[in-house]
Amino acid sequence: MKYGPAGDRRRLRVLVSGYYGFQNAGDEAILYALIRGLESCRPGIDITVLSADPEHTAGAYGVRAVSRTDPRTVLGALRACDLFISGGGGLIQDVTSLASLQYYLGLIALARLLGRPVFIYAQGIGPLETRTGRFLTRAVLNRVQAVTVRDVQSRDLLWALGVRRPPVEVTADPVLGLEPESGWRARGRELLAAAGVRDGRVAGFSVRPWSGAGDYAGALARVADELNAAGYRTVFLPFHHPGDLAACRVVAARMEAPAVIVEERLDFAALLGLCTHLDLAVGMRLHFLVFAALAGVVPVGLPYDPKVRLFLDRLELPAAVRVDQAAPEDLSRAVAAALAQREALEKTIRTRVETLRREARRTPALACDLLPRAGKQDRDVEESGGRP
Repeated sequence: MKYGPAGDRRRLRVLVSGYYGFQNAGDEAILYALIRGLESCRPGIDITVLSADPEHTAGAYGVRAVSRTDPRTVLGALRACDLFISGGGGLIQDVTSLASLQYYLGLIALARLLGRPVFIYAQGIGPLETRTGRFLTRAVLNRVQAVTVRDVQSRDLLWALGVRRPPVEVTADPVLGLEPESGWRARGRELLAAAGVRDGRVAGFSVRPWSGAGDYAGALARVADELNAAGYRTVFLPFHHPGDLAACRVVAARMEAPAVIVEERLDFAALLGLCTHLDLAVGMRLHFLVFAALAGVVPVGLPYDPKVRLFLDRLELPAAVRVDQAAPEDLSRAVAAALAQREALEKTIRTRVETLRREARRTPALACDLLPRAGKQDRDVEESGGRP
C-alpha cells in the first residue's frame, strides 16, 4: 500500500495498533467495537489497522490493513496518519514479554517523534513487573495526548508510575459498547442446533491453556458433570485456536458425562451469538465473560490473570476462585451460589452493563476530539526539534 505525504489527503486518517489479526475472538471484538465507534463519531474517517493478517482484517472489517511487522510499511502508515491509536486490550504489560511491551511502546514513541497525536484506547495496564518496563511506560506515556483505561486499577497504576502529563480517564472495555445483533443471535442458535443442543438449559464453558499450579481441569470437569446431572447441557467454546480447543478437550476427557465442544473456528460475532443462548457461563477467558454479561447471562469467572478479576469487580460480582487455587469443591460452591442468586445477579448485571456501555461509548468520542489537531505537529514537538 502506498501512502502520500501526511498533508496530502482528503479524509482524516487514523492508524490503529493492537493484538489484531491473530484470530483471538476477544481482540477481534475489540477491533470491531473500536472501528464502529470511530465511524459513528466521525463518518467517512479512513482507518488503517496494523495486523498480523492484513488480508483478513481488511476483508472482515472494511478498513485498510497493513503488516504490523514490516518496518517500511509501518513507518509509511505512521507518516500518513492524523491520529495514532494504541489499543484496546492489555498491550502495556511485560508479563507476556518485555519485547511485546517494547513493540507497542516503540510504536507510540515513533508516532510522537513524527509529530502525530497519540490516544491510548481503553487499555488495561499491567502487570509491569520489570524496572525497565515501568521506566519505559512512564517515559513514553507522559508524551501522549490522552489516555483512557478500562478500570480504576489501571489508572491508579499509571499514576503510581508517575504518568501525570496526559489526562487519564476511566472508561470501559470497548466490547461493552456493543449490543448483540439479531443476526448474531440467529447464528448462535444454528450452531447449537448443529451440535445437537436444541432445547433445555445450557451452561457454556471457556477454557484456555494454563501451566501453573492448581488442577483447574479437574475442577471444571467436576462442575460440568454436576451441571449435567442438574439438567444442563454443557458446551465448550474455544476463543483462540488451537490452544483453547486443546484445553477444552482435556477438560471434556475428564468428565463422566458427554460434553459438546464447538470445534469450528468461529469469529467473535458467532461466539457472542452463542453466548446469548446460555443460561450460565463458567470460564477463564475475559471476553467470554464480557460476552456473557452483554447477553445478560451470569458469568462465573475463573481468573488466570488480574484483568478477569478486575472485570468482575466492575460488574460488582465475586470472582469464583483463582485458577491456581482451583479446588473442585470451591468452584462447585461458587457455581451453586450463582445459580441460587441467579435472578438478583441478572438484575445487577443488566444495571452494570448499561452503565459500562455508556462508559465504553465515551472512548471513541474522546479519541475523535484529537482529530481537529491532526496532521499538525504539536508545539512541544516543534520546539524540541522533533523529539518525543
